Amino acid sequence: MVSVPPPAAATHGNTRMSQETATLTLHCEDVKGIVYHVSRFIFENGGNIINAQQHAETLDSRFFMRVHFDCSGMGRSRGELRGDLAKLAAEFGMETSLSFSGERKRMAVLVSKYDHCLYDLLLRHQYGEINADIALVIGNHPDLEPVAAGFRVPFFTVPVPPGGKEAAEARMLELLRAHHADFVVLARYMQILTPSFIDHYPHRVINVHHGFLPAFKGAKPYHQAYEHGVKLIGATSHYATADLDMGPIIEQETLRVNHTHSVEELVALGRDIERKVLSLAVRAHADDRIMVYRRRTIVFR
Repeated sequence: MVSVPPPAAATHGNTRMSQETATLTLHCEDVKGIVYHVSRFIFENGGNIINAQQHAETLDSRFFMRVHFDCSGMGRSRGELRGDLAKLAAEFGMETSLSFSGERKRMAVLVSKYDHCLYDLLLRHQYGEINADIALVIGNHPDLEPVAAGFRVPFFTVPVPPGGKEAAEARMLELLRAHHADFVVLARYMQILTPSFIDHYPHRVINVHHGFLPAFKGAKPYHQAYEHGVKLIGATSHYATADLDMGPIIEQETLRVNHTHSVEELVALGRDIERKVLSLAVRAHADDRIMVYRRRTIVFR
């Protein structure tokens, strides 16, 4: 009897691809012929477009595009495709990103003591709703270690004592590199990250703010909302930048309230929308559906 080797799995680097999809995102000046040339690039390389979305900003004359395509029939390696894409990008002055389904992203989750966002991410990951792997959880307190352990996710405690932020962030960066984290999620992490930390992950640190930005930035936004007698409370997920709570907004949600609600009730009501906007942002980032331009985002659905 002759044993038959199993089919080759999807490959990496410069090896040939098998049964794989790719996602191309790009933006450039809005000129004629972009869709044609992008479609031609995919067609001539043996790809088949599954889904394509585009958006033109008339004010800035800027064109944005996301193309999801089957690349299993391509006779090109990932490296060769990226090289050919670079030539097309140079011709049109494009900023491009090309990812492959075989290159699954790895995310790190930073937490403090609030558990609702962490539970939600872990459950969604377990149900297969997030197209990324949770590589590790880092907490500045040990309180949520049992939560991560319940989902068999590594947990590391990195305290941030007064005057110890630089050392703590150095340790966190060390852990992120060791676990090959591609992006970072702040799931109610109650520490302000320094610009030097964020610079290691530009537009790859997703924060959830328990307020409807740009209103009520900083600490205790529900208390601020109560004091102003607002009729809507909200939550915002955004990319963290050096400017506190001012990064490009990814998702927002609101909930109607009234004068009878106490601060404690606002906090309780807000937990649901915090979970929702954070998970939506994480899923969009993992699926390469977000494009950042200046201070805003284009989020394809």
